[in-house]
Amino acid sequence: MNRLMTKLTLAACGIVLLTGLNGCSWETRADMSAPGRTVLVYMIASNLGNALDNNIEDMMYAAGAGGLNGGTLVVFYSKNSDEAELFEIRRGAGNLASRHHIRHYDGMSAVAPATMRQVVRDVTERYPSDSYGMILSSHGTSWLPASYGNTPRSFGEENRRSMEIYELAAGLPDRLFDFLVFDACSMASVECLYELRNKAGYIMASPSEILSYGIPYKTVLPCLFQQNADLADAAGKFHVFYKTIFDTHYGNISVVKTDELENLAQITRDIIADAGQNTVYTPPLPNWQVLAYWNSSPTPLYDLEDVIIRLATDAQHTRFKTCLRKAVPVFYSTNEIYCSNGPSIVSVNRFSGLSVYPLQSQLPQLNDWYKQLEWYKAVY
Repeated sequence: MNRLMTKLTLAACGIVLLTGLNGCSWETRADMSAPGRTVLVYMIASNLGNALDNNIEDMMYAAGAGGLNGGTLVVFYSKNSDEAELFEIRRGAGNLASRHHIRHYDGMSAVAPATMRQVVRDVTERYPSDSYGMILSSHGTSWLPASYGNTPRSFGEENRRSMEIYELAAGLPDRLFDFLVFDACSMASVECLYELRNKAGYIMASPSEILSYGIPYKTVLPCLFQQNADLADAAGKFHVFYKTIFDTHYGNISVVKTDELENLAQITRDIIADAGQNTVYTPPLPNWQVLAYWNSSPTPLYDLEDVIIRLATDAQHTRFKTCLRKAVPVFYSTNEIYCSNGPSIVSVNRFSGLSVYPLQSQLPQLNDWYKQLEWYKAVY
């Protein structure tokens, strides 16, 4: 697989809205004791099948080495729209891990909110736990709408259809998970995170493209199974891998504390209100820090602070930065990032941990769609 293939889409990225909870097989679980933490990995293969298979092998390596710390790792793996399996990865004798089939999902789209809700319900009923985490692994293009143009957008991709960000939010229960981890491109946009703010206490994601290798699970997975899941350490290990170990050194990562996003929205609203609509809708984009730009995308996404600093007074910027650092306490960037539009390598001169779409007068259709987002409603 091309090292520079990223977790975008076959054509771009997305998830689908389908219903129908038919067809399944179920294995009875003998041991119903409650582990300290259960982590559900929700994988949608699309054209990433080989990369996701390698990710599973790395998870098994971590499990065999004792990385689950007595917890439970469950994987939902959708190969296509007609074939998906739920299985558990367990540590066995001789420091070896094995896969244990739980259930098949036949004729159920992995990108339908109803399917995601069903899988979460199946896991929580089967594995009562003190704590839950979730990893979402597939393609990703932030909040950009599936309905814009002909290119599918957002998280996941199945048969060139996609799930909008609000549909992803509908697929996840509120506050069940202590954390969400996105092994998908560009999901650390402030718009995505604000839309998902009620879904978990912390979210780890990248505002830029993640290369197809994805998260280095051999080192990252054990961080998620510590008694208190250590997302800061997980992000640090992601950064070390892409900065010094992997042969292509492109990779950004952030950890977001979701209950601080309201304060971030408040100061952003104050800054935008004082800047005025003319300034906000006609930004001088060419010199701004790009964090994501995909093929067929109508616009790049930019670094949030690099946008705000151009609108705010010094006092407002100081307040904004205080709120930003509380909301994004951990953030790492390599010196350069990969953008598939071109493709091109972009230098990272400013990195706040979050991307944003600044409203642009030349994109009225996108602006109209943007107004549906919770972030728009909170700050404009």
